[in-house]
Amino acid sequence: MAEKITNVKTEKVWTANAKQKEFMEVLGNYENGATLTDIAIDTGKKFATGTINTLVSKGLVKTEDTVRTADIVYRGVVIGQKNDKVKVYRLA
Repeated sequence: MAEKITNVKTEKVWTANAKQKEFMEVLGNYENGATLTDIAIDTGKKFATGTINTLVSKGLVKTEDTVRTADIVYRGVVIGQKNDKVKVYRLA
């Protein structure tokens, strides 16, 4: 008769997926960190915050809140300014 195996624990090892690895590679090019908009403009690549949140919770990426001021332009004339709260991402 075969022995019954009990109390076997398995350990799950986390590894970054392809999008997360790509984000960390791109972020490595920014010494002072970058917003998702900066990355999209410079590289043409878009990353979802869900992809990045796991990296933040694992301690691989740090975030910092900052305020960015943008001009409101109507027919080529600046008619005001808008402040946006955005996150700056940096490698840990």
